[in-house]
Amino acid sequence: MSANNLPAAPRSVARAINVEDLRQLAERRLPRFIFDYLDGGADDEFTRRHNSRAFAALSLIQRVLVDVDTVDTSTTILGMPASVPFVLSSTGASRFFHSDGEMAAARAAAKANVIYGTTSSAMYSLEEVASVGSAPRFFQVYVFKDRSVTGDYVSRCKACGYDAMFLTVDCTMAGNRERDLRNQLSIPPKITPKTIWHLLNAPAWTLDYLAHPGWRFPNVEGYVDESSKGDFNSAAEWFASQLDRSFTWDDAEALCNDWGGQFVIKGITSVEDAKIAASIGATGIVISNHGGRQLDHAPTPLEVLPEIVDAVGDRLEVLVDSGFNRGTDIIKALALGARGILIGKAYLYGLAAGGEAGVARVIEILKTELERNMMLMGLRSIADISSDCVRWRDSRFLP
Repeated sequence: MSANNLPAAPRSVARAINVEDLRQLAERRLPRFIFDYLDGGADDEFTRRHNSRAFAALSLIQRVLVDVDTVDTSTTILGMPASVPFVLSSTGASRFFHSDGEMAAARAAAKANVIYGTTSSAMYSLEEVASVGSAPRFFQVYVFKDRSVTGDYVSRCKACGYDAMFLTVDCTMAGNRERDLRNQLSIPPKITPKTIWHLLNAPAWTLDYLAHPGWRFPNVEGYVDESSKGDFNSAAEWFASQLDRSFTWDDAEALCNDWGGQFVIKGITSVEDAKIAASIGATGIVISNHGGRQLDHAPTPLEVLPEIVDAVGDRLEVLVDSGFNRGTDIIKALALGARGILIGKAYLYGLAAGGEAGVARVIEILKTELERNMMLMGLRSIADISSDCVRWRDSRFLP
């Protein structure tokens, strides 16, 4: 990635040497109620914490005296060629973190040839995101009561050239995110003494928020009452009311057939559901606990990844997300059979810290870590990463 193709990064972003550095920058820049929305999980946040801790259960096997003068991190995921085996996952409402939101992430991904996903709850339209560069991208939908809405998304995505459709299935209702309850989170922010204090302690974010047009959900505005178009609260209420708890595998199969291309079920944590996904014609699944934001005490992806790969890995591509912050995390998941990794919070920390430049820095950090550790392990390409590269630690040596 040429530095000449990137926007000028704040000095603090340019000095960040890992994702945790960018997380700390995001915490300093964002109002507390926005940072907690990004960073938090459900209930006691057990799953959120253990998503990252689970990687300690695997050690990496180092092979030496291998010619690693050049290392190739490129791969193909769902038929989409990419420079790295990780994907910038679809995350809703990215303007919460920076006014450029999804557009900043899409630009950074396109410049680095990284797959990027946007979603029906994005704050820039799917057409606007599609106009950014030529890198591969996907669109993620939720299960809506009004099936004609999803049908419209299929038509719009086909017209815009999206390469894949992801269906998120683990959000029949929002998880119990207690940080948001304590902060009395409302969107847009209600003016209370607490929110005023939070805003005053985040002047850069507050000025950015005030200097740009109000928040919108353009991908759903066309479906709300005509008199309410352009009203953020109406769009948000419509979105929440449309989440369909009666949506079944039969409905997912119908959507898969309607799309007719690369179709991924996101939010799988059981072998049984993975088998059903394969049987209805899905070309991929994402093993995910939604970053620990939905069902607390759901399994971490590494716990179930090997058995799911054994069950369906020859029938569809198995992707994985939740808790990935290091290049070594990515290698471990690939070694257990994942085809690719989705990252969400990690690049949103970059977005919050520095807009497009912050997202680009996250991509750069993870790619550099991946290359370095592949060299140290004697791996020349992504295809070289196999189960021989890892071993489960004896429990006596776990932290």
